[in-house]
Amino acid sequence: MRIKYKHVCLWVFLFSISVISLGCVPEDKTEAYKLYSANCGSCHRLLPPEEHSIEKFKEYIEKYGKGMSAEEKTVLLDGLRKHKELKENTK
Repeated sequence: MRIKYKHVCLWVFLFSISVISLGCVPEDKTEAYKLYSANCGSCHRLLPPEEHSIEKFKEYIEKYGKGMSAEEKTVLLDGLRKHKELKENTK
């Protein structure tokens, strides 16, 4: 199945608007989400952070984030970690 670019863009847009409007994303996490959607969402659908371990995301970031700076990788990984913690605490 081939994912159409415009569908990914629409999904990212709708998801980000809903998450931000609901206040589910702390201010410091929005930069991480921008990095996540720009770097990870450009090639495939965004993986739900709660469905994968931080270690697995770290592996993916190292493997596929070659164009990212060390600071960007840290911001992205910290954002994913905070998102997972937020989801776990709201269960």
